[in-house]
Amino acid sequence: MFVPMHTPSTRAEFEERMNYLCEHLNQGLMHFSRSVRGPESLLNVRYLPNRRIDLLSIDETTRLNANMTYQMRNADFGDMHTDDGGQ
Repeated sequence: MFVPMHTPSTRAEFEERMNYLCEHLNQGLMHFSRSVRGPESLLNVRYLPNRRIDLLSIDETTRLNANMTYQMRNADFGDMHTDDGGQ
C-alpha cells in the first residue's frame, strides 16, 4: 500500500531530511546504480558560511533522494514479496 510522501514545510524540516540522507551515505546504508545521476547532484550541495545548507545548490534529484530516504526510515520491509528464487 502506498502512503503519500510528506514533504517538508519549513527549512528546518528540509535540513533534517538532508542531514538524514548525509548520515545514510556516510554509514554506507545507501547505494546508487552506476547509471543513476544521484551521487553527482549530492556532491554539488554547498554549505553557507554559517554551516547551513545552501538551498539554491540543491537540485530536484537531491531533494527527492532526501525526501524518499526520510519517508522510508520507518518502512517495514518484512512483508516484501520475493520472486521464485528467494530474492
